[in-house]
Amino acid sequence: MASKLIIPLKALIIVAVIVFEAARAQDVLTRSVTVDGTQRQLLVYLPRNFQPSESLPILFCFHGGDDSAEEMMRFTADFRPLADSERFIAVYPQGLIFEGSSYWNSEGPYDNGTDEIGFTRAMIELLVRDYAADPARVYACGFSLGGNLMWDLACYLGDRIAAVASVAASMWEWTREDCSTSNRTGILSIHGTEDTYNPYNGNQYSISIGSLNTHWASLNGTNKSPVTSTVSPEVTRYLWDKGDGCHTVEHYRIQDGPHSWPSFSKEVIWNFVSRYNASGIIGCGSEVELVIDGYNPKTRQLTLNVRNLPAGSFEIRRSSTGSFQSFRPRIEIDQDTVFPLTIPSVPRDTLLLQVWERP
Repeated sequence: MASKLIIPLKALIIVAVIVFEAARAQDVLTRSVTVDGTQRQLLVYLPRNFQPSESLPILFCFHGGDDSAEEMMRFTADFRPLADSERFIAVYPQGLIFEGSSYWNSEGPYDNGTDEIGFTRAMIELLVRDYAADPARVYACGFSLGGNLMWDLACYLGDRIAAVASVAASMWEWTREDCSTSNRTGILSIHGTEDTYNPYNGNQYSISIGSLNTHWASLNGTNKSPVTSTVSPEVTRYLWDKGDGCHTVEHYRIQDGPHSWPSFSKEVIWNFVSRYNASGIIGCGSEVELVIDGYNPKTRQLTLNVRNLPAGSFEIRRSSTGSFQSFRPRIEIDQDTVFPLTIPSVPRDTLLLQVWERP
């Protein structure tokens, strides 16, 4: 009688994990760009069933100091499942080795000459050229020293980066002093109050998280005061909502949180940055459009639609001679108004209609 081959359950699990990782690895490409004569590397994850015709967004994820792109992707911040479901290209840049450790260089008094801004710009150009990535939807996140780099990207590459997210990393004092950009960028930070590497209240090198949020809220033209909400007993969310522009500032404060990458970070980061394109929050600031659907000259009944109406209180007004006047009674609208809207008994001499923002 033939003998039976028995494989222990543990061995089966190990085999399954190896097969799974091998399948994942098939979609991770090692690419390189040359910046100032130095070859720089990056890992590119293309989501399953990738098609260049999709023109997908890009999310860069920068590792911490003395870490690597591979470890960031596999262990700290594996965005690959989200990239599959949400359809974006996940990119893990590799820092250079300096004094025995991988690092990211920042402009300022400790600048060693490595051009990280040029590196990021070159990576964007490669991804747009080779994978038809969407140049209007380029995002970046980073942890620890990689998170510190986010403030350089927002300050000096805001024309190419739509939104950034920094985890466990404040902004260097010299970066704030030099950051006079006119480019607005979506800003998200996640930080623990007991972070010893990047102290929540700052130190001789970095500014406090409160100062960081105030700085970016001012640059982004947000509302002056944040709206706060409790995410969990330890996590509070602060949102500086859009004011005169289409950019926000968002912060997650982790009470007693250490210098670490919180487990909820990936989802929070993607939910935040994916709302943006190069112009700001997608759909924000679109010109209000008033469209007349129909007019009955016998009954003088007018039907209209208003599109892209922002938050606030508005009124439909009419003009017959040049200046606009209110209807009688007033036709007031807001985001809760159901369209198409029918207006009865429109005066016959009406030539123009206007959507007017009420004070």
